[in-house]
Amino acid sequence: MNLLLSSRAVYRVAGRDYRELIFFSFMAAALFFKFYFLEYEVSRLVVRVPLSVAASAAIVAMFVLFVSLFWRRGRFALALLLDFLLTALVITDILHMRYYSDLFTFHNLGLSTQVGEVSESVFALFSVKDLLYFIDIPLLFGYFRIFRRISVHPFFHRITLRRCFWTLLLFAAAVAVLSFHIRTYNKKVPGVLRSMWDRPAVCNNVGALTYHAVDSWNMLTDRAARPKLSASELEEVRDWFGENLARQRRPQGIFGVAKGRNLIVIQVESLQSFVIGLKVGGREVTPNLNAFAKEASLASNVYNQTGSGNSSDAEFLANAALYPAASGVAYTRFAGNHYEAFPKTLRDNGYRVFAMHGDRPGFWNRGHMYPALGFEKFISKKDYVNDESIGMGLSDKSFFRQSLEMLTQERQPFYSFMVTLTSHYPYNFPRLMEQADFDAGEYKGTVVGSYLAAIHYLDREFGVFIKGLKSSGLYDRSVIALYGDHNAIPRWDSPTLSKLLGTDFTKDYNWRYVQRVPLMINVPDVKRLVWNRKMALGLVNLPRSLALLLGIDFNSGLGTDIFDDSEAPVIFRNGSYVAGEIFVEPAKKSAVNVKSGEPKDYAAYAGMTEKVRKILDVSDKILEYDLMPELYRK
Repeated sequence: MNLLLSSRAVYRVAGRDYRELIFFSFMAAALFFKFYFLEYEVSRLVVRVPLSVAASAAIVAMFVLFVSLFWRRGRFALALLLDFLLTALVITDILHMRYYSDLFTFHNLGLSTQVGEVSESVFALFSVKDLLYFIDIPLLFGYFRIFRRISVHPFFHRITLRRCFWTLLLFAAAVAVLSFHIRTYNKKVPGVLRSMWDRPAVCNNVGALTYHAVDSWNMLTDRAARPKLSASELEEVRDWFGENLARQRRPQGIFGVAKGRNLIVIQVESLQSFVIGLKVGGREVTPNLNAFAKEASLASNVYNQTGSGNSSDAEFLANAALYPAASGVAYTRFAGNHYEAFPKTLRDNGYRVFAMHGDRPGFWNRGHMYPALGFEKFISKKDYVNDESIGMGLSDKSFFRQSLEMLTQERQPFYSFMVTLTSHYPYNFPRLMEQADFDAGEYKGTVVGSYLAAIHYLDREFGVFIKGLKSSGLYDRSVIALYGDHNAIPRWDSPTLSKLLGTDFTKDYNWRYVQRVPLMINVPDVKRLVWNRKMALGLVNLPRSLALLLGIDFNSGLGTDIFDDSEAPVIFRNGSYVAGEIFVEPAKKSAVNVKSGEPKDYAAYAGMTEKVRKILDVSDKILEYDLMPELYRK
């Protein structure tokens, strides 16, 4: 120490005082490596792309450069505070990965009601070695305390015009690097940085710091774009909601026909209506689904209503009876909302309510969203024995087998919401193709051919599951509903699908019509459910329909039921809709018969178009302003 103090003369010349530069360089390096090592916690197979590393360094530089221009006497305190907060973010990410298999998102800051439920589990995952992430803070503190005394000059220098110029120039360069990285990745994978459908995958590709920068921007723009809800607007939503509830009814011969039964709902990945009954090379693609459709009631005119949330939007429609978010994804943006959803309603009526899916709990933010919807348990990949993985997670074979074992041990009545995974795009997973045992003939090697094989595999495992339900006695004690979540074939591969089905998909109305997904509902002792077969349907109609069968009033959400003969339109997120067989696009001011392509008078649908606009507006306000508590306030 005396040696250091005796060398003060070395630092008397202002131009040779490097203490502050060393301080901030060490701080920047420490922050960079904290997030660098975090990426290994996210994935041991992390991809180190040079541009991603450069973007991470740029973000660290932006933070440090900002602090370096702060008021000289408060610079040290701000530096340590920033270091502490960013380190806390790293630890939060690590604990989220260990508990949810997912990264933290700022959209989930509103999930305070869930903290108490998981706090003990999360803290149990904390390791003493995690404290090493904070080690640079006392080192920086010690460096400042010791080296501030070795010079007559202050440790932190005043801001000169020259220093300000170079700092701002470096800051601009850092912003340019980050912006270029984000633009490049957005072009490579359009929409993923907005939807954040798989946060660990995004982190793996763009870096942890870039992920958090984009996540912060998404949250801030969502908040900034939202104007304050006026009292008159709130009253307008209340009035509409009240009028909608007043129109609800209990159809004769339907209400309570399955009272006290279990409910098993199966959401099948990428299942579209055109494969039901389809034969390729004389062989049925879906023999077991075809057989189930004969036992159950089949609705073949159910349209895909999902937005950018794909599978999660289908789940949201089928459990909350609300429409997908106008921007972003409801599962990631509104997991902190309060819902009066279908699972909560069944739970309030004595049902054991749980979700089952062979993927990570953090995928699509399900680990947070399921409790918000009212599910009391989420059986995810970490709860299954991972004895066979195909594609994105647990194979459907293993998923159905293990789920059946769990269902036979559950207290009844229960509501089990099951989501399959193996038939996920791009469908050509090697192990899936080996096990599918389906010759797609001339379509082999195409997206369509791989899809047909994937669905044939799903069909076989579903057939085994149904046999298991029957042998266990659950089949006769349960309402079983099955539906497809969204479309399977991308538009760019429509020529192959056109060849398979003999339909011209260059015509928009044909493409819209093929976007139907099947819905099958089997009720014990009921041969056929009676509904208007000409009525177009959507998954938003499902919750109330199932509740009626169980003898329960589900008065939340915006969907009617499939037994309603009012021919309510099926509404899509972009404002277009199908009314009966007429596809209406307000943006193009067009109306066309979705089966024949015959043009219709658009002006004749002006009233319905306004009704559709209002429904979407109400749904958006309920989500944006978390209005369910207001609407249900006595």
